[in-house]
Amino acid sequence: MRVVLDTNILISALGWAGGNEYDIVQRCFKKELTPVFSLETLEEFRKVAQRPKFEFSEEKISEFVSALLEIGEVVKPDETANAIAEDPKDNKFLDAAVAGKAQYIVSGDRHLLNLKKFKGVKIVKPADFLGHL
Repeated sequence: MRVVLDTNILISALGWAGGNEYDIVQRCFKKELTPVFSLETLEEFRKVAQRPKFEFSEEKISEFVSALLEIGEVVKPDETANAIAEDPKDNKFLDAAVAGKAQYIVSGDRHLLNLKKFKGVKIVKPADFLGHL
């Protein structure tokens, strides 16, 4: 199953072992799921992970991104969605999902979750996603 993981999912998985987000990323590493990224979604993760409040080392962030790149697929979206007017930067996750033919976007972001579905891609919280597996 192909899945786009929002930045908040990756941050939680990197910082806190255990929990639904960690479980989802571990399933990716076990190759039960294929994570789909765009350069824009990876760049957002890197920028957010570097915020002082998270206290992640640059080495830890780089190792995590490298590991994700080994198991995932980076896509180059052809289209740009304009589905989220309240927070347009969230549209990059929709773009990646469509370009990568993902079945799900897993997120904790209300702007994405409010859509529920976009061009056939279901948008769900981590617990709900695990319930679908």
